[in-house]
Amino acid sequence: MVGVTNSDPADRGDGADSPAANPGEESLETTVQELSARMDALSKQVSGLREELHDEREQRGKLEGELEARDERIDELEAEVARLDARTDILEVVENADKMSGKQRAVTLVQHLHRAAKARERRDEPPAATVDRDEAEEALHFPDIDRTTIYRDMERAARLIDGNALKYENGELRLDLDTGTLPRKYTADEEGENL
Repeated sequence: MVGVTNSDPADRGDGADSPAANPGEESLETTVQELSARMDALSKQVSGLREELHDEREQRGKLEGELEARDERIDELEAEVARLDARTDILEVVENADKMSGKQRAVTLVQHLHRAAKARERRDEPPAATVDRDEAEEALHFPDIDRTTIYRDMERAARLIDGNALKYENGELRLDLDTGTLPRKYTADEEGENL
């Protein structure tokens, strides 16, 4: 009798090596395929989210640029409003210059110096301003009064303010906001309106 020999020593003839006979391997292969498919799907999601993030960042940059442009425009408009308010104040002073009392002229000089000092402060310069008689007369818009009255108005302005902020020396009226402050009733607020 001729014996049948199996050339594959791993095959024991019991069918244990067939794919159907090892369900764990098939299940593992299915799990690996499912995980691979899931990773592909997640990778596509991540790519999509990255694109959305990039688009959102571009949109944000565009909006920030628009906001910056609007802020600059607002600053320009605020400066123009302040300029127009100051001009309105000047026009009122011009109209009333000849009718002003000595105290009103002194207060006008203090307000003029205060605006000038605040303008310097906004430019990061020392908050101080000085006027001589000619500049004082110009600030008062050349009222029909003599020179000595202007000097008296400058002296009166210095007497209005207690402390070291405002001084009259050698024919000049000097305001230095680093050395003191002015009472609110003698200043002009930021809009240029008299308080």
